[in-house]
Amino acid sequence: MLRLNENQLRLWSLAWPAIMGNISQTLLNLVDMIMVGHLGALAIAAVGLGGQVSWFMMPIMAAVATGTLALVARFVGAKDQQNATLVLEQSLYLAFFLGIPVMFFGWLFGADILRIMGAKPDVVELGYDYIKVVFAFYPVRFVGFTAYSALRGAGDTRTPMKLGILMNVINAVLDYLLIYGKLGFPKLGAVGAAWASGIGITVSMLIALYLLWRGRLVLRFTPSWSFHIEMAKRILRIGLPTMVERGLFSFYNFLYMSIVTRFGTVALAAHQVGLRVESIAYMPAFGFNVATSALVGQSLGETKPEKAEKTVYEALKMVGVFMSVMAFILILFPRYLVMPFISSSDPNYGEVMRLASIYLVIVGISEIPLGWLFVLGGALRGAGDTRTPMYITAVSKLLFRIVPAYLLGFGFTIGPIHFEGLGIVAAWIAMSLETFMTAAIFWWAFKRGKWKYVKV
Repeated sequence: MLRLNENQLRLWSLAWPAIMGNISQTLLNLVDMIMVGHLGALAIAAVGLGGQVSWFMMPIMAAVATGTLALVARFVGAKDQQNATLVLEQSLYLAFFLGIPVMFFGWLFGADILRIMGAKPDVVELGYDYIKVVFAFYPVRFVGFTAYSALRGAGDTRTPMKLGILMNVINAVLDYLLIYGKLGFPKLGAVGAAWASGIGITVSMLIALYLLWRGRLVLRFTPSWSFHIEMAKRILRIGLPTMVERGLFSFYNFLYMSIVTRFGTVALAAHQVGLRVESIAYMPAFGFNVATSALVGQSLGETKPEKAEKTVYEALKMVGVFMSVMAFILILFPRYLVMPFISSSDPNYGEVMRLASIYLVIVGISEIPLGWLFVLGGALRGAGDTRTPMYITAVSKLLFRIVPAYLLGFGFTIGPIHFEGLGIVAAWIAMSLETFMTAAIFWWAFKRGKWKYVKV
């Protein structure tokens, strides 16, 4: 029988609910894509690209969530419950008010962004209808995500898991009713998926706030309805580099998706299907990212940096095992993983199947370094060192993903050297290359050890 040591048990006790919770969150997107997939390649492309636009706003939410997790973990480690509760309250206010301008941004500029990304007119029309509904729920989404981050920082990953499962069940039921117009509900097509997701997110968020308000969880939300300026500044001081980092990531992803989009609607559909399948594969990495962040922050709150470092080494071993299994599945069974997401009646069925399978094989090769990247990034952010990941992202995504994807995808001519280009496959090879390189740079930053002495 496999025996886990104390550190591994602590990691696993936090990681498995985070894994299950994020699987549930990812299933929300997967269920959308499966049901929308039966509407054809146009619907897949529109919802997939609309989803990419909505995620461009996530850096703002990440700024509050990252600062919240790091500070709550430090205060919990130091047994300072009063300040941990204060962080929760202030972060919820920040999240809600930052979500409002994001909502209006999507309503005003969603269609323009789709056009800039190179979407065809029919994809723009359907994608914008989808975006308008998704962005309407952003203030609620921000609040819920921040509340879950606070709970995870305090060591409670089970409550977000349970609420995530509830959200997914609501979404799945409403997907069926609203996309296809069943049981007397309106037939909204792809836009029905946006309504189903938003309603599920809202219900789970309201339950979370109720439980926090009633004192049923490890933290308690006792609203004073006033801003504590100094604490808000501390949250943002830690979180703003993450916002810049995620902003750069979103910008680079925008450039990357613009490259992918220009290979055509079928290639875009295959990319979106492959991305959805892979999103399940890296759930173990996300779980260990959350667990490592919380435990590193708590260990530093106890003034035990050696304990924090040992936790990271154990997390790297454990995530390596899990991601090896995921890599094996992606590489050996890609066609079976793709099948649920595409309709055999779609005239592009064969080509989408072929390309999406190639995608999964390529990304499968880089699953282990992807897991290490998640753990090392979580360790730095949990310690409050959010600047280092920002600098790494600024360089690695551009040099190792965007530039190779463009040059190898479309080809180039330099003097007597002429390269034809590999098409969409080159973009996926570049993505895998970037994962390896970024993981190596994060390892170097972790070994330097400066994260042990960050003041929050």
